[in-house]
Amino acid sequence: MDDWETLTDPILLAIFSYLDVQNLSAAARTCTNWWRISLDESLWKALAFQRVGCRYACHDDVTWNSELKRLIYHAPVHLHQTCIEHHDEIYYICFSNSGNLIATCGEDGIVNVWKYGNEIQLLFSRQVVDDPEYVNYVEFNQAETHLIAHCITMGEEFLRFDGIIMVLSIHTGALCPVAARNSGFAPFRGTWLANDTFLNTDVLEESPDDVQFLACKFFNNGSEYSSMNDLIAEENVETKTVLQINQLDSDPEFVKVIDWSQWNGGGSNVSGVLSETKEKVLILYLNNLSHINENRLKFYRVDLDSTDPVISEPIRTIRMNCLGLQLSADHRYLVCNTRRITVEENNWRIEKDVITMVIRLENTETTPEIFGENQPMESSSMSTYFFPHVSSDYVAAESDPDVIFLWDRTSHQTISKLSHRLPGQKNGVSAVAFHPRDQEVLVTVADDYKLRVWKSRNRLNSIATGTMR
Repeated sequence: MDDWETLTDPILLAIFSYLDVQNLSAAARTCTNWWRISLDESLWKALAFQRVGCRYACHDDVTWNSELKRLIYHAPVHLHQTCIEHHDEIYYICFSNSGNLIATCGEDGIVNVWKYGNEIQLLFSRQVVDDPEYVNYVEFNQAETHLIAHCITMGEEFLRFDGIIMVLSIHTGALCPVAARNSGFAPFRGTWLANDTFLNTDVLEESPDDVQFLACKFFNNGSEYSSMNDLIAEENVETKTVLQINQLDSDPEFVKVIDWSQWNGGGSNVSGVLSETKEKVLILYLNNLSHINENRLKFYRVDLDSTDPVISEPIRTIRMNCLGLQLSADHRYLVCNTRRITVEENNWRIEKDVITMVIRLENTETTPEIFGENQPMESSSMSTYFFPHVSSDYVAAESDPDVIFLWDRTSHQTISKLSHRLPGQKNGVSAVAFHPRDQEVLVTVADDYKLRVWKSRNRLNSIATGTMR
């Protein structure tokens, strides 16, 4: 009789405890008895602890075996592709709602649209503005026929910059500007309210402390425009005030929109598509120019069909100093990067550590999920932006030195650190985005002009075998 066959279960379990994942899996394929022993949860729990730390907490409804498999095979931690089509720092990246398209923009004033697939390909590229002007935000509409681009341009006064929200058509075989409007506040990036309507801001001349938020419906008349001024002067945008607020010394910067039904407990929006209902919640980040410790994230309920603008108090206010925010693909969560402000007597100091916060939008009274703290390479300045992202299982945010942190949302443990280091130079990361239909895909952009695509081992195996959907 083979001596191995006489070993008792406790002895085999003790021997198997010295094996790594690969060898334990190989042992399980040896015979029925070894397969039975290899299923012991204590073995896989120990391996999980080795990988992500002893504070890791397993999901309640899964085994340690399947949990470790998720961390090893289904987390987007492997660099799959690197693309260079920008000539300067890339500031922002986003997917379209279906995940079929990607848009990037940056300091070079270029907007690029990419086709997502096993290998992403550049579809369209447009020089929207010229140096020293730049583009720092892009966003697809739901139909994926247009995108908005937020441009920072030189103002008429010396050292003054203006904000312009431009609409670009992407369904005519090229990126074509079709509409543009000056923003009442240069930092305000805008967002989509409908496929043909974007949100902009204005200031009342008779009441400069009041901010108006305008629903801007554009019409594509097929005209060609020789300059930005011609595009702004074109009378192809109808505006309607949907919200008016009084914000002394505060500039609106970031804005997101969700359906009121979701906010009010209407359930998950799996598709991430805004419904036809006109009742929305505007999520506004307001930057106080006089007192940085008075910055606020405010939530307003608006009715886009109302004949009169909403003049009301916010339904929710959160004090924070936001460096960048994003919605999850299902619109259930808002993820923000923030820095603490320390106030001592009359002096305040911005902490260098950045905290990544996930807020559940169905019930903002619940305690946010906190991840970090991480230290971005840039100085402690509130003018530096880092855009994190969140999926059902993971949170991704940029950190120093030149690294993306990937966290597990259940345990709050770091799964991996995705390096963007370059020899002899710093390479800060500006934004990240999970694929809206596949959290095993993550894209990142950085100061080195590159777009990087990260995928899970599972996705890479599917590509290699030709079974990738």
